[in-house]
Amino acid sequence: MEFRLLGGVEAWSDAGPVVLGPARQRAVLAALLMDANRPVRVEQLVYRVWGDGPPRRARETLYGYVSRLRRLLPGAIARGPGGYVLTADEPKVDVHRFHRLLGPARQADDRAAVALFQEALALWRGEPFPGADTPWFNAARDTLRSVRWAAELDCADVRLRLGEHAALLSLLAERGAARPLDERLAAQYMLALYRCGRQADALAHYRRLRGLLAGELGIDPGEKARRLHEAILRGDTELSAPAAGAGPGGGAGAGTTQRARVAGNHLPRDLADFTGREREIGRLAACADEGAAVLAVDGMAGVGKTSLTVHAGHLLAGRFPDGQLFVDLQGHSEGKPPLAPAQALEVLLGQLGIAAATGAEARWRAETAGLRLLVVLDNAADEAQVAPLLPAGPGLTIVTSRARLLGLDAGRPLSLAVLAEEAATALLAGIVGIDRAAAEPEAVSRIVRLCAGLPLALRLSGARLAHRTAWPVGYLAARLSEAQRLLPELSFAGRGVALAFRMSYGQLPPGDQRVFQALGQHPGADADVAVVAVMAGLPVRDADDALQRLVDAHLAEEPVPGRYRQHDLLRHYARGLSGDGATVERMLGHYLTAVTECAVLGGAGRAADAGTHRTRRWLAAEKANVLAATRYAASQGRDEYAWRLAVMLWRSLARDPASDSVASLEQGLSAAREAADGGEALLSTLLALAHWSAGRSRLARDHLAAAATLYDDPESRAHVLALLGLVHLSHGAHTAAEEHAERAFAALGKLGSLSPLGLDAKIITYWTRGVVRGVRGEDESALAYLRAAHAGCGELGNQISPDDHVLTALARCLLALGGHEEARGHLERARDVRRRIGDRTGEGEVLVLLGMARLAQGHPDDAAATQRSALRMLAGDDRLQAYARIELGRTLAASGQPGAAVEEYGRALELAARGGHLHEEAHAHHELARALTAVDPPAAEGHHRAAAEIFTRLGVRSRMPLPHLRPAGW
Repeated sequence: MEFRLLGGVEAWSDAGPVVLGPARQRAVLAALLMDANRPVRVEQLVYRVWGDGPPRRARETLYGYVSRLRRLLPGAIARGPGGYVLTADEPKVDVHRFHRLLGPARQADDRAAVALFQEALALWRGEPFPGADTPWFNAARDTLRSVRWAAELDCADVRLRLGEHAALLSLLAERGAARPLDERLAAQYMLALYRCGRQADALAHYRRLRGLLAGELGIDPGEKARRLHEAILRGDTELSAPAAGAGPGGGAGAGTTQRARVAGNHLPRDLADFTGREREIGRLAACADEGAAVLAVDGMAGVGKTSLTVHAGHLLAGRFPDGQLFVDLQGHSEGKPPLAPAQALEVLLGQLGIAAATGAEARWRAETAGLRLLVVLDNAADEAQVAPLLPAGPGLTIVTSRARLLGLDAGRPLSLAVLAEEAATALLAGIVGIDRAAAEPEAVSRIVRLCAGLPLALRLSGARLAHRTAWPVGYLAARLSEAQRLLPELSFAGRGVALAFRMSYGQLPPGDQRVFQALGQHPGADADVAVVAVMAGLPVRDADDALQRLVDAHLAEEPVPGRYRQHDLLRHYARGLSGDGATVERMLGHYLTAVTECAVLGGAGRAADAGTHRTRRWLAAEKANVLAATRYAASQGRDEYAWRLAVMLWRSLARDPASDSVASLEQGLSAAREAADGGEALLSTLLALAHWSAGRSRLARDHLAAAATLYDDPESRAHVLALLGLVHLSHGAHTAAEEHAERAFAALGKLGSLSPLGLDAKIITYWTRGVVRGVRGEDESALAYLRAAHAGCGELGNQISPDDHVLTALARCLLALGGHEEARGHLERARDVRRRIGDRTGEGEVLVLLGMARLAQGHPDDAAATQRSALRMLAGDDRLQAYARIELGRTLAASGQPGAAVEEYGRALELAARGGHLHEEAHAHHELARALTAVDPPAAEGHHRAAAEIFTRLGVRSRMPLPHLRPAGW
């Protein structure tokens, strides 16, 4: 019986062709013939014939096909314990005869080699097993194509040595048009052209090759093609055709040199939709040009190490004329132990056509010593597994592994990252279909983000959609968006992201597994070793060592020294593992302790020492993580942690008005309400300050009013009333401000000794009443209140509030009463405080007042220069800039520059009117009326009426402005 697979699937008996039945039945026969005389398990047959989507009753259907084939081929198919076996004479199965002919062809002398190659190639009648479209048949077909292609090139090499360049020319041109990027073929065609006297055409073909490689792959031709090009350029005589008598039918000694061993292409099937990785392919191409190079490609599970290596191997195959070998070392394979080096050597030597025997490692090195091979050692477990497998020749060895092979001698690392968004989107669209992806671009982007650029996840998502054509892309995106379904959804046909991760995780020692889980449970974008150690319950040194091992295994990343994170999908996997409930408790406790220390040691206005600097550095690095921990605690019902973290973070940040702090306080307030343990009033107060700092005064008033009803403590309630007075004052509501200050003062008067909080409230009441009286022109009364506030600051010892607000208000009052020197001293101290804490606006306000002091002391030029410096600092604050321009105008008027003064008053009026700042608008009108009385009485009268109307509405008469209020200062 004769069988043919290299074309249609056929069987021939002595009586003629056998009618083999339907296509699926012929596929069963082909699957058995590919492993003739060896058992094939039933599940293997099912996969080969139906692929990833077998019918529900696939086994029963398979049994029917085999039964009918048995009747058609009596005695050929038997079933044993290992599966079905088809017994056949292998030389009578064309695919096996093809392989059997290639081995001798590559060992024979040139004339015999051509005959053997041609006999082998003549067995091909068309595509192998046409119509069979499953992953296994497609891979087998691609492998056979690669072997045939290598044989055709090998045969052409031999024929060129025999002087058949003219006969080959048209064939090589036809092949070159079909495979324009094949460098080995291009070199053959260039040599044939040159030997036919067409040197210019040979050089032009090289230029075309170089342009195509640069345009398509971003690489240059390999070393062999470059050397041939240089030899053609110089007309090297070594390229000439063989001497007469050396060709077919020549002398007896012709072509008797033993051929170098050629292994063919044993790489797995390339991915037709391979996307991106241009930089990495360029790196591989560069290594291909170097002698005896070893490149170690590492990366996390599913990142595409094998796909990249196989794709590049096919692209660069022409640079390795002696063959391309591949072995899966099974270092991270589900249910399979890693291959022992001896087993891997058996595979590699078999691909060279050599039976393994004792001394396989020495034989391997001896056989490869003179060969330029591409050897791919895929899925390595460690360096010890790889070391005996490195060939001795001048080719390229690529090792892929999930672990960084740090101890691999002479190995150059290439760590593979996930795909960038553009490449990831292109990959998914290529699998799903360009039109389908273009119809739902937002859903595609969402899937790309959820897959976090991991090629395996993208391929599985794409496969799921490709096989479920009724699903909109958005439907899968919605399914993936459910956190508990993300990893289960990223699986298809026995492959899955979680399965790949499980293999890597399962190979970790217990301590490293604890650290892996702890890092996954951390809620922030990254984590330092201290918090990971606390979460894992390990000493810092042990946790650091474990983290380094996780980085080497691509189960963690170290984006900057000392900080660690995980890929998004790895974090999902880690969080899905059963973990210790105390892990998160320890993390929250760690952050609460640390941020409390920051609040104690690092608050604004405190003297800087080593401890302060250390805590501030820690807070700068960990602020985002503390915010994340606060959000996590609130979402998990750990309410006390949530609100206490929010409070301590606010205090340690010196009441930073940043929006993330406001969000943290809002979460803390919600948690405090749930906890019902006394934190709600405090959180309402802090949130009011946060909103006030961000310019949301209405929200600030609402929260403070709520806090005033929540506090049981009289001091705290008085403090909130005092703060309410400040908020009213900041908007010019003098009466409301004074009323709240009086209420707070009255409540404090009923208490005995006061705590720092009560003293702070008392200072605020003195300050508020002093400022209100000052803007009303009651300077003597204002001075008494402000001196009382200043004395209170001394008693408080600056434990809560910096006294710069009190100093500036006191200085304003003193300037109005003629106490210029004392005012200047207070202002210089206030300037130092505001400069130290970075309050640029507050410093500008102080400079305006210092200018007033310098003017009063007879130094108008100094005063004007100081106030112009203030204007630069106050850019962006219309109210204070209007106030500064009014004072600068007064300084200019006093120094004999009335025109410049009017100009400043006019700018001040414009700023005040634009922002609705009535106090400053009234003063600008007032000063314009005074300045214009002599030169433009009608205009002056208009400004006078406008000023009087606003002053009456406000109930003020003094030139003392509303102060700069920095909520963080209280």
